[in-house]
Order: sequence, then C-alpha cells, then structure tokens
Amino acid sequence: MSRLSRFARALSFGAVALGLTPSLLAQTGLLVPTSTGRPDPAVLSLREMAVDVGIGRGYARVNIRQVFENHTKQIQEGTWRFALPPSGAVGDFAVWDGLVRIPGVILEKRRARAIYRELTQQRIDPGLLQQGEEEDREPASSGRAADRPSGGASFSVKVAPIPAWGTKRLEMQYQQEVPWVDGVGEFRIALRPTSGEPVTAAAFDVHITLLDGELTAPVKGALPLTHQGATASFSGTAVRLGQDLVIRFKPSGKAPLTLSTFRNPSGALPDGLALAPWERASEIPPEKDGFFLLEYRPGKNGSAAARVETKGDERTARGPITLAILFDTSLSHRWSGLEAAYGTLVKLLDTLRADDRFVLIAFDRVPAADPAGIAAASPAARASAFQFLRSRALSPGTDTASAVAAAAAALEGAPDGRILLLTDGAGSTGDLNLARKGRPLFTVLTGEERREAFTVASQGILSLSVSAGAGAESAEETLFSRGLLGAALKNGSGVQRARVGGGDEEIPFAWSGGDPKPRDIYAVLTQPPTIGSLSGWIGRYAAPTTSTTLTLTASSTAVTAPFPESALEARDLPRRWARARVDDLLRRIELEGEKREWVEEILELSRRYKFVTPYTAFLAAPRSLLRPRRIQPGDPLIRIEADPGIVSATALLPFGTRVELRKRGGTSLWEGRFLVPEGISDGRIAVRLVLRDASGQTIVETKHVVLDGTPPTIHPRLAPEATSGRPFVIDALADSDVIALTARLDDGPPIPLRWNDGRKISTAELSIPNGLTGIHVLFFEATDGAGNHGFARARLEVR
Repeated sequence: MSRLSRFARALSFGAVALGLTPSLLAQTGLLVPTSTGRPDPAVLSLREMAVDVGIGRGYARVNIRQVFENHTKQIQEGTWRFALPPSGAVGDFAVWDGLVRIPGVILEKRRARAIYRELTQQRIDPGLLQQGEEEDREPASSGRAADRPSGGASFSVKVAPIPAWGTKRLEMQYQQEVPWVDGVGEFRIALRPTSGEPVTAAAFDVHITLLDGELTAPVKGALPLTHQGATASFSGTAVRLGQDLVIRFKPSGKAPLTLSTFRNPSGALPDGLALAPWERASEIPPEKDGFFLLEYRPGKNGSAAARVETKGDERTARGPITLAILFDTSLSHRWSGLEAAYGTLVKLLDTLRADDRFVLIAFDRVPAADPAGIAAASPAARASAFQFLRSRALSPGTDTASAVAAAAAALEGAPDGRILLLTDGAGSTGDLNLARKGRPLFTVLTGEERREAFTVASQGILSLSVSAGAGAESAEETLFSRGLLGAALKNGSGVQRARVGGGDEEIPFAWSGGDPKPRDIYAVLTQPPTIGSLSGWIGRYAAPTTSTTLTLTASSTAVTAPFPESALEARDLPRRWARARVDDLLRRIELEGEKREWVEEILELSRRYKFVTPYTAFLAAPRSLLRPRRIQPGDPLIRIEADPGIVSATALLPFGTRVELRKRGGTSLWEGRFLVPEGISDGRIAVRLVLRDASGQTIVETKHVVLDGTPPTIHPRLAPEATSGRPFVIDALADSDVIALTARLDDGPPIPLRWNDGRKISTAELSIPNGLTGIHVLFFEATDGAGNHGFARARLEVR
C-alpha cells in the first residue's frame, strides 16, 4: 500500500471537519540546536519574547526580540528559522554579544557565507540571516537560476556560539502588506510552529500601534489583547504560543482614493522628529526623487466602505462553476504538506454547490485524471474522487505545467471553468501562464517556496501552514475562497501588475493639472478592487507639483493632492518601492533567466534600502577590518569599525609594532598608520585587534591583510593599425587584483577598459579623430587593490 493510500485512509473519517488551515503569515523564530536537529526546550528554551508592531497605509512594520537560554554545560550552535508572508521583507537583524548589540550588514550572499565560516573558525560570535536554503543550488543547464526562491517566505539564521548556561538575544525587523476584506484590515502573526508542539515563552510582551484607522473588537480564538485607543497589548509569563496574534481595524476616513508621499532630498531628518522603534535616521538615504503611494478602497456610492456586510451565501451570487482540481502526488509532497493539501481538498469539495461540477487530476511527472471525468458535486462523486486519490502512489518528479495544461483541456467547453492547484511548489513549473490557456488559476502552496511562476500565472495564491491552529478564517483565506468560488471577475477588473519605464503594461490611473513625472510604478496591496478591499500603486516622482489630480480610468474616482518638495511622514515608502522593484526583477529572472544588470540592481537596492533578497544576506559580526584588504607596505592605514561602546582600540602587528588607533569624530571608525620594516616581503600578515569597552571588558580578534608593494603589470593586445575617423578596439591583460584599468591616446582623456568575460580580456572602444594619422602612443595605467600603480605603452599606427 502506498504512503498516500495509508495516509488518506487514516484521515478519511475525520478530515471532513477540517477547514482551510491558517495560512503561514508569519512564524515566530524557532532556535533549533544543531546538537539535536530538532526543537528541544531542555537544550534551548525561549526565555523572553517581545513583539512591537506599527500599522499604517496598508503596511505593517514588525520588531521581534527573542532571548534564548542554553540549559546545558556545553557551548551550543543553533539555526533560527522563521517564515514571513510573501509580501514580507526583512529590514534589520542583530545578535547580541553579552550587553553589546551587533547589527547586521547587508552583503552578497556568497561573500557573507565565506566571512561567516571564517569567523566561526575563530570562535567569534556571528549571525548570518539569509532567504531560502542554507546552501546555494547549482544553476540549471538552461542557464537560469536553479529553483531560486524569488517570492519565498522561508528564512534561516545560523547562530554560534551560544554560551554554556548562558543566553543569546536575537532581533529582527520586517515589513509586510496588510490584507483588507469587507472594509476591515487584518494583521496576523502565526505564533504556532509549522510542526511539533507550540513553544512556551517564559515572558511574552506584545505592543501594537495603529497609525491610521480604528481598532475593532478583539478577535475570538486569538491571543487575548487589551485594546486602548489606537493601541493593543498583551503581557504574560509562561505563555504557550498556541494562538495566533490577530488584530482587525477599520479605515479612519471615508475617501475612496488617498495619496501618500515621501521626499527627503537633503537626506537628513530634522531634530526632534519622533521615530518609531523600527526606524533609524541613518537608514533613510538622500533621494532627489520622491515616492508616492496611491491607495484605493472602493465602497458603496463612491465612498470608502467602513464595513460591508455580506448578506446570504456568497455562492448564490454566481452561476454554477466547473473546477479542475490538480493534486500533487510527487514524492516531494509528503508528511505535513500532504496532510494540509488533503484537508483543503476535503473542505473544498464539501463547500461546492449541488449544481457545481469538478474533476480531480493527480500529477507528478505526468497528470492522471479521475476516470469518472467531470461530475456533479454529489456525495457519490466526492467519494469516488477520494477513492481515486487513495489508489495513486507517490512517485518521483513534478511537471506542473503539463498538469495545468491537462486541467485546461479537461475544462474545454465549460463556460465558467477554473483550475485549482494543490502543490508544495517544488520541481519544474514551466510556463504556467501559457499552460492554463486563459482559464483562471488558483494555487494553494503547502511548501515554503513561492516562485514567481505561480505569482504571474495565478489569480489567487494561498500559502498554508501545517499547524491546526484555531481561530476564525484569515483575511487571506477569505479573499482566496471568494475568488475561487465567487462570481467570475470581468476582464480588466483585476489590479494590474504595471510598471512605467521599461514596462509593457499601462497603469490603471491618469494624472492631470500638473505632471510630477512619475516612473517605475508597481501594483502593491494587490487584490481585485471589490467593495471593502484595498488596492494600491507605488512609484517615484521627479518633479514636485503643488496640485495634481489622479483619476482611476475604470471608475472615474479621483483625488487631488500635491507631490511636495519635502514630505517626511511616510518614511516606509522608499523601502516599499525598492521591494516592489526587486520583486519585478526577480519575476523577470525566473521567467527569462539571470542577466548581470538585473542581479547587480537587486544587490544595489538591497544594500541601499536594507532588506534581504535571494541574492543577499545579513551578516552580524562583532567588528571587522574595512577595505582595503590589500595594503601597500610603505605607510599603510589600518581602519576598523567598532561598536559605539568601544573606548579604545589597539592593533598589534606580527613584526612587533603596536598601533594605537584613534576614533574619527562623529563616526564609529578607528584608524591609525604604521611603517612596515624593510625586508618584510609581500604576503598575508595577521593583525591582532585589542578592543576595550566602557565596562573594562577586553575583546581580542585576529584579522588578516595582504602586504602588496608590487605594481601591477599590463600586456596590451592591439591590432597592428587603426583607421582615422573610425572606432578602434583596445584590448589588454592585467593582473587579477587590478581594480581600475585605463588607456589614453597621446594626451587625450583616459578611457576605462572593462572585463569581457566571454573573451577573457579587458576591452574598450576608442574613437580615432578625423584627420589623425601617423604613429601615436597609447598609454595604459592600472591600479590594484593596494593602491599600487602600473604603467605600459604601445605604438599605434593610424592610417
């Protein structure tokens, strides 16, 4: 008997009582000790947990602080795992070394891992936060990224060492969109872990501040919060985290269309401006452009609906529908994910009306439909479908596109046919948008990955946790079920994922009375603009205006507002825009393959606006030498960055030199110069750093730099002659540590040479002036990472 068959029969008597399990909106961090490979409170327990949340403009900013306690006499290592909603973005991360906070720095992921490994070998206390798997996967043969999680919500942090009988404090800050349904917004954190027993926190505190809107009554079945004005809070000891943290709220205004802006060209915030707990003034970069967010809350009679009551069964508002249900029976879809998918299937079939029809299609490498074909949703048909599913064994391989194409073919001739996909998201996806042949696709993901192929092709996506958490249906679940089982949307009624400046889609609004020169506009808060929902568009503007009217083209709803020179209230907009831009680039990478310029832009946006992507990671390390790692032996400068609590810093060099470092005013940088004695050859040397804080505690670290006093060499590779008035290609080879290489013709301006990976040489194009002939000289100059300069020249005959 197959594993699926045994599993399904075990569930067959009790599964009808299951509903859609709560979606994995956010999961509290769980520190798993490496020594056991599973959560074990006898080794590492949650001593303290604090959650601080601010909600405004359809967005939540969450600060989580956790303190874990080591109950053993051994030094422990652990992995902190947590999950966020697909719209979530980690914006800050820190570990604590005793009483010293060690903030995370955004780095390219491979470099962060390499530094992490070096530090752990020296028993230094780092933390590494990254999205997706703990190890990179190799690129596929097609040249595209191999299953790179682009919209994924799974994160992990390696934490080591955790002192014997000691504690380890971890902090994380993230942002996420807040869904709205029936005129009510809902924010939720799923506190129960995805598997196993709920964690018990010795001390647990929650504080939530609503920046706009009004709180509704506390949610039954959720963590019992105390409401007071615009805040909600909870405080307790020995709290078993088995209930979700949920609040619901209504909008404070009645305008259906609102505009928020942020512009800070000076890059500095005024003194006395109150910052939220998750904000730091240094993290707001100067921008010549402004940012704007247009929010749309459609309501009755053209106004925003504070609450839209649903009368009767929503299913009666539509005609009969036909569902092609795809159930993933591949080997990767096992255990808790399979259980969640099966429970969802049972609930769904029980929800269909008597005049609805359905067909069940199981798939792995190949799809196989229930021999009964499309049938009315009767008890007998449901029983037959379950029997068919029980008889199918789990098999290796997944071809999702073939399964979706089979579902679309099965729906041929059905006037209101829809496809429901139940899968863990692993394996080959293919072009789902093409495979569905115009049929609406709704996807339920039971795994941790949410790749862009699903986002692009699906009209609705629901991510399931595998906990059997209690409480009312979440807003995400309500929106998903209404889309799947409700009245069909008319063409063009959905929110477009549009962009301006390189995109091929039009945005659904226009402006008049002033042109702010908007660009790079993306849809956020994306859901169909039905009564009581919230949709939005975020973008940049280059030209401030005193008054501009924005009008939605579909509904003629309009708002008139300025795009100001300076606006400092909506400080969340730059990071929200950057996340939307990165999501669009990741979508293109998954569908078209990696391009160097796209990856470099993702890296730049991640560093500039400080959030984690599949290409970057947060590395929290106590202190590190700043670049350059290669230095000239003549009169080099040592520069380090230390925590604010450091009061003195000394560098000890291997040839007996002691350098007292001085702190640069207004910074956390310490620096000092030294002379390298004659006779010391080039090569790697160790520098011991002795740091002392205000309490008198001394910290010693060893770092390495490379002494390099050898100028780089250059080998020009030129054609024998050039033609006057025509471009001429310059090629040259230089040492691998060269960071800048230029060439100039006679006394002309220098031209940078760029590395050509395909030709394995540095190259540039030189424009030969008209009328220039004869023998001329090309002068080359190269600079390496240590600051050494090398020169070369080559003769060039111009005809």
